[in-house]
Amino acid sequence: MSYAALLAAFLFMAIPLWLSYKQKLGISREMLNASIRAFVQLMIIGYIITFVFSIEAPILFSLIILVMILIAAKTCAKRGGSFNYSFQIAFTALLTAEMLSVSIWVLFDIVEYEAQYILPMSGMIIGSSMVAISLVFDRLKREFDLTKELIMGKLALGATNRQASQELIEATVKAALIPNVEAMKTIGLVQLPGMMTGAIIAGSSPVIAVKYQLVIVLTNFGNTALTAIIVCFLAYSSFFKQKMF
Repeated sequence: MSYAALLAAFLFMAIPLWLSYKQKLGISREMLNASIRAFVQLMIIGYIITFVFSIEAPILFSLIILVMILIAAKTCAKRGGSFNYSFQIAFTALLTAEMLSVSIWVLFDIVEYEAQYILPMSGMIIGSSMVAISLVFDRLKREFDLTKELIMGKLALGATNRQASQELIEATVKAALIPNVEAMKTIGLVQLPGMMTGAIIAGSSPVIAVKYQLVIVLTNFGNTALTAIIVCFLAYSSFFKQKMF
């Protein structure tokens, strides 16, 4: 595929960009900037990964994964400005999910600990978990603002901070998992996931492609739920420590 063909893909952005400009929606610049950043970042990481594959050094691609986690945690922390130690909370959740995922993949001989398998699979896991963490930070603050008086009433009746926050935590985790739950319900019926589609296009058997995609989907869903729960339990106490009542 030529670079001209890749640039032609930007034509798909022409209609929404025109509509945004015409209707004065104010998202044209953001859409264009996001598209250009995605193009540049993916091209750069493509060359970096090619280099990593060529030297086959586990320590090097492990460091790359760590950098990915750090960047994801920093991105999540922007949403968690209202919480104490938002970066540390996001980093802890992401690192826990990544270590658990890789351990299962390697221990059960799903894939070998090699860059060509671990890097792309980890990228999908980290990216999905990052979205869930951002949703948790955002929804947790909203839910707290809506239920503050109810929480105060429970505390006045002798409930602990954890007991008073039960509905808050429950609503937040459920909301953070909505995108993943809905995607799981329609997978294979409405959408064919990216990894599976790519493998089939590359010439792999559809059945083999489905098996690998199931590994990703199930690991992704489990870790998204895990990171959402970890972040929620580590973050909600900030409301009490900061005396936000």
